[in-house]
Amino acid sequence: MDYGTERVVALVDMDCFYVQVEQRINPELKDKPCVVAQYKTWKGGGIIAVSYEARAHGVTKTMWADDAKKLCPDLQVARVRESRGKADLTCYREASAEVIKVMSRFAVIERASIDEAYMDLTASVRQRLEIMADKQIEPQHLMSTFIQGYPLSTTPQDDTEDAAVHKDAERLKGLTQWLASLPPTTQTNSAELQLAVGAVIIEEMRAAVKQDTGFRCSAGISHNKVLAKLACGLNKPKRQTVLPLSSVPQLFSSLAVSKIRHLGGKLGISICETLEVNNIGELTKFTQEHLAQKFGIKTGQWLYDLCRGIEFEPVKPRQLAKSIGCSKNFPGKLSLDTKEKVQYWLQQLALELEERLIKDRDVNGRVAKLLTVGVKQAGGTTASGSSRCCALTRYEARRISTDSFAIVKSLNSAGNHQQAWSPPLTLLHLSASKFMDAATASSGGITGFLKSEIIPTQKPLSPSSVRDGLATQRTPKRPGEIMSFFQNASKRTRQQHVELPEGAAKEPNEEHVKEEEKSVHLNKKQGGQEAITSFFQKKVVKTTHVRAPDTASHVVDTFQSLTHSTTLTDKKTHTNTTDGLCAFPENSPVAETALSLASEDHIICDCCGQEVLAWEMPEHTDYHFAQDLQNSWSFSLPVSNQITGNLSKTYDAGRQCTTAQVSCSKPATSHPRSQAKMQKPAGSDVTLDFFFKRS
Repeated sequence: MDYGTERVVALVDMDCFYVQVEQRINPELKDKPCVVAQYKTWKGGGIIAVSYEARAHGVTKTMWADDAKKLCPDLQVARVRESRGKADLTCYREASAEVIKVMSRFAVIERASIDEAYMDLTASVRQRLEIMADKQIEPQHLMSTFIQGYPLSTTPQDDTEDAAVHKDAERLKGLTQWLASLPPTTQTNSAELQLAVGAVIIEEMRAAVKQDTGFRCSAGISHNKVLAKLACGLNKPKRQTVLPLSSVPQLFSSLAVSKIRHLGGKLGISICETLEVNNIGELTKFTQEHLAQKFGIKTGQWLYDLCRGIEFEPVKPRQLAKSIGCSKNFPGKLSLDTKEKVQYWLQQLALELEERLIKDRDVNGRVAKLLTVGVKQAGGTTASGSSRCCALTRYEARRISTDSFAIVKSLNSAGNHQQAWSPPLTLLHLSASKFMDAATASSGGITGFLKSEIIPTQKPLSPSSVRDGLATQRTPKRPGEIMSFFQNASKRTRQQHVELPEGAAKEPNEEHVKEEEKSVHLNKKQGGQEAITSFFQKKVVKTTHVRAPDTASHVVDTFQSLTHSTTLTDKKTHTNTTDGLCAFPENSPVAETALSLASEDHIICDCCGQEVLAWEMPEHTDYHFAQDLQNSWSFSLPVSNQITGNLSKTYDAGRQCTTAQVSCSKPATSHPRSQAKMQKPAGSDVTLDFFFKRS
């Protein structure tokens, strides 16, 4: 098999599709010159589709309906339905979906537009050849098929012979010659034999479309998309054309560069101007190196193959449109020159887009994630167009219109404070794209993660299970979890474990409790000081002066909020547990919390004798300093200064103690600090509240 002939590709194009849809809706329009027009505010509206009967009278697209009637007085005009002030193409889209559904039964489909689709017939052809055995393809299997380049010699048409009859006779003659040149069906690797089988499949597909939908279509069959599209337009309507690779040189010798797919724009113009050519076949005289030098390596290689009829763009399976959009033109005096007009029409387009997107989601189970807003601005002799994109968060017209206006308002040179819009807009376009599966979209993404309900992985422990010391051990899945922090601390505790007397950590120190109650009582007696105490007050673990494993309730609460469950690792209630995770008695203040911290994480405060977490010791020392400073202001100035000086020493000592016990790499170093000398303002009894009052 020759290079570039490995595939069988077809393009199917509906014949004047909009007209056929209108004729199916209104059968009286069949076999009559007919056009489909949009609106009728000016000269009967613009024509967007023309039947072949009307084309015979010289009617073409882009004409005004009133002008077309002058060429064809019997012309029938069908109007496009309107919704929200613009054309509604719903009936045409639904008819297109019917056609695609039928076509998908025969091969892989790539939808190109509302009335076009590519088909990769390679696999279907090979399957058909396997079951054909020694059967030959006969002309009656290809009743509407033309072979490009055949017949090898044409017969001149007689003056009395009808043109259609002569054309069909030439078709049959060429088809017969080509079929006779094909090898037996047993030679399945023959490129032209595969084209013949592909043509048979397309004949069957077109007949099925006509029977199921009532629509007629044309087709082109060749080895790639470019040749298939060219072949499709050679013998329309209601016919199909096979374009063998051997017939490409003859066709390309007189085919304009602009007629080739992808060469109808700037690239095609650049090729013609740079190489001084008009026809695509003229490119064959240039070497691949020369084309690469002029247009780049990739484009040069593509052009070198293309001018010889070779192209490899795949047919991508896609039965659904890649984007869903709607637009409206505002020519001349209808241009949008105020913010109010722009917002109004964005809302109308958003309503249509919302309706279509919801329907697409319900039918096809997909959702779009990208919103594109396109505009054209009036000004000068040419219109300039631009587009902006943003995320499409939900199918809601109000949100769509608001987001659309937000991303295009920067194009308004009149400024945000003005109601005018300059330059005026002559086109608005909204489209949604980047589709993904609806189920995936609803469950994926950071938004779905944050909104989803967190389900605990373990049921809460009942009081009875805690009381009985029943617990289940949970092994951490990753060594980096929070549990590993406490397990490492537990290991260090076991290495330095000292036997403690039984019951040493069961009851809080009575002496310490009395001191704390006295401190609280003193705070209550001083007016306006409750807020200060609460400002510095911290959650502290109440325990004896003997170091023993204990629990910090606020750390446990934080840990519980992260894990949503408490893990117990020991059924024993005595203090020399080997895990650092234990159950507690029923009357314990931490009965609902079964997580203990290692004793080395605590520091005994020199002021109150409490055990405080190492990382909370600096703030705890600040609390004592502020509390004593506040009390000192109730006495005379000399006494206050003396107390303040003592407190300053105590504060420095607490800071140094904390640094020495928290830091493992550097020894604690004391730094001398001068005594605080704060004088009491004359004539007032100032407390610490004074510094927190608003000015």
